[in-house]
Amino acid sequence: MVGKVWLKELKEVLRDRKTMTFVVLFPTVVLPALILVVGVLGYQMLMSKQQEAIHFAVVGESPWREQVVDALKEVPHLELAQSDSATPLPEQINSGKLQLVVSLLPGFDPVISSQNRWQLLYDQTQNHGQFRPVEQRLEALSTQWLGRFMAYHGVSEEVQGRLHTPLALEHVGTAQARQDIGERVGSVLPYILLFLCMMGAMLPALDIGAGEKERGTLETLLMVPQPRTTLVLGKFLVIVTTSMTLTLLTIVSALVWLAAVGTLLDLGVFVTLAKMVNPVDLLLLLALLLPISGVFSAILLAVSIFATSFKEGQNYMGGLQVAVLVPAMVATMPGAELTSSNAWYPIFNISLAIKDLLKGTFAYHDLAAVFASNLILSTLLLWCCVQWFSRESVLFR
Repeated sequence: MVGKVWLKELKEVLRDRKTMTFVVLFPTVVLPALILVVGVLGYQMLMSKQQEAIHFAVVGESPWREQVVDALKEVPHLELAQSDSATPLPEQINSGKLQLVVSLLPGFDPVISSQNRWQLLYDQTQNHGQFRPVEQRLEALSTQWLGRFMAYHGVSEEVQGRLHTPLALEHVGTAQARQDIGERVGSVLPYILLFLCMMGAMLPALDIGAGEKERGTLETLLMVPQPRTTLVLGKFLVIVTTSMTLTLLTIVSALVWLAAVGTLLDLGVFVTLAKMVNPVDLLLLLALLLPISGVFSAILLAVSIFATSFKEGQNYMGGLQVAVLVPAMVATMPGAELTSSNAWYPIFNISLAIKDLLKGTFAYHDLAAVFASNLILSTLLLWCCVQWFSRESVLFR
């Protein structure tokens, strides 16, 4: 009988085809397309900003001023301008007259004196990477001046080379590429997946709870000679079905988008991300999300049954959505790791488990604890929902 109730409620949810089409197409097609468009536009704006002309000035004594100008003359999009000695340099930059100023402070002599100061002045709020070539040329010039300083003071070329790089420190990462990428992506992906589980459960929960109250069909369903537990189970399974279906479609869609965009735009990291998830990982990911989807479904069904109208149910779920998804932020905290003890903390543990799954460093006994703890919580919440559904004061408030 649970299957018949499930089928009946599923047909009720799917009858609003426009809404269901939007719910499915938004995370699988519309949202990825919007992200792609925004990313392309942002990249084009960044490139356009970096190709704008940069008016710069060099303030200081000769011959060092001329040497700085010579060092920067090959930098693209850099145009030499004259500064106004009567106006402070920061004011000239903030007014837009100049974008960059190299200031050699009084007494600057990098060959003879050991106490020299020079400054690079620019508006840091307008720094989009266009000043980096200037910094590189100035660093090269500084190295050249340092060599002349040491030669002036009798330091041999052999010793100079040793002094420039006395000890070359090499940074060697021991983590595999999957662990490195998984650590970065795992800070964001759990929140997105939990949001999708919640989003996929909200619409059917509202429709088969508060929606049935508004349509007046709940009384007809209660006349069926079946226990309230059967009715709640049927409704609960519909919500879990739509939640998991939407999550699966979105994951598959994301992998396809990553592979397609990475191939078309020659972005190797996108292709690597798409290939990083194999069928076994996908099945384990869905297994972890199944009980958490049950947790969300039970909570949302109870809220929908309590609400007197569709609109009231939406108001409740808006705030509830924020409260439930807060534990997903745990994965973004530095040093957060899944252990044998916190693997039993429901909801809290799912973010850390997904991160370990992406990194490939998970332990099966920890994943089993995550699955079991959320399954137990889902079962308890479902039992509470059945008790809630059995109260006439709640159904007909």
